Amino acid sequence: MKIIRLENTSLGFSSLREEEVDKLVEFDSDSGALKVHALQSPQRVPFGSAQPDLIGQLVGQKLGEGVARIIHNSPVPNAYSAPFKVYLDITLACSLQCPFCLSGAGRGQKASLPVMIIEKLAAEIQELGMMYVKIGGGNPFLHPDFETIINLLRSAGCFLTISTNSAVVTPQIVGLLAKAGVRTSVSIEGMEAVNDSLRGSCHFQKALATLEMLKKGGVNVLLRTTLLRQNLDDVPELVKLARNRGVKIKFSYCRPAGRAVHNQTMLSPQDSPRYLKVLEYLNSPEVLSHVLMDEGMMFSQPSEVLQKLLRGRMCGAANRSMHIDANGKVSPCVFFGPTFSFGKIYQDGTIRDFWQGKVGNKFQTVRAIRQPRECDSCSRLCKNECPANRFYFWGNYDQQDPNCLYEAMRKGGSSTI
Repeated sequence: MKIIRLENTSLGFSSLREEEVDKLVEFDSDSGALKVHALQSPQRVPFGSAQPDLIGQLVGQKLGEGVARIIHNSPVPNAYSAPFKVYLDITLACSLQCPFCLSGAGRGQKASLPVMIIEKLAAEIQELGMMYVKIGGGNPFLHPDFETIINLLRSAGCFLTISTNSAVVTPQIVGLLAKAGVRTSVSIEGMEAVNDSLRGSCHFQKALATLEMLKKGGVNVLLRTTLLRQNLDDVPELVKLARNRGVKIKFSYCRPAGRAVHNQTMLSPQDSPRYLKVLEYLNSPEVLSHVLMDEGMMFSQPSEVLQKLLRGRMCGAANRSMHIDANGKVSPCVFFGPTFSFGKIYQDGTIRDFWQGKVGNKFQTVRAIRQPRECDSCSRLCKNECPANRFYFWGNYDQQDPNCLYEAMRKGGSSTI
């Protein structure tokens, strides 16, 4: 299934310009591929009148076959007209108690989103032309209606991704993930000794067994590692492990959310020299093609990143994405913590209501966060990097993220890029 979303991504506009379009976003829900068509000049497209032949004229070419739906939402200042992606925690239930868990999930947690809420979400996701849903938890597989949830969201026309801690993976779950085309990441947080000290005894071997089960079942699978103070030295061995297993491995650094805030797992400014060595390794030519990482960690940000991110902001919070937790609470991003978590979905408002600022002002507040002055003269796209990280370490949004690549280079005395 394909959709085309018509967008006005200006930083502000008058009512006379509400029907103007300056970008078209083409999305394939089967592959998750996203293609952006930037118009040479804004074009007025009256709401409700967009037809495939008109869309083809706007981009000056015939669009791909099978375009199923054309979405033209009312524009939103300083953001896209609707989220591209929603991070959806469907349950807090989990058999593990990881010290860096961003949702604070674990044993004894019972909160789960009811199917009734998922049904409403699926309908609105389809209506707004939202493209991606990252299903999280807790352990999503422990939700009693997991299969129903997958089928509802997939039928809404979005691409699904999910992470597993490998605690509960059955042949039935593998079959469901393969059939629905769910991109699945298997989490490990280091080689065996480090990983098991963080996730529990024997977890490492179980994760590798789960990886093989998913591969044999035809699931689109990769490994995933959150960079912590404890596992930086394991990165080369993790890359080698992934290559030997025939999969890629994705790296992200730990953010200030959940138990990570209290358990000394996050990278701090003091870790910059070690962190830089990891980045130099991951960006080396012989390694780069085998790994995935956050764009801010890339030495060379590819042109397609510039095309997809579009608005000069790498941080997607309130701009391209939002978060809904297992209690139904809405926030621009889970990393901002409870201060920015407000209102319940479909109790206080719809996705559209929260996004457009009809419920609370947290989304507008995040959109107004300025990049650090040091970033003004920087040619890299990161700019904000992670504003939540900046606030956690410095108590304000004015200073650089301590995981800023150039800041790490300065402290490490490197001139790699």
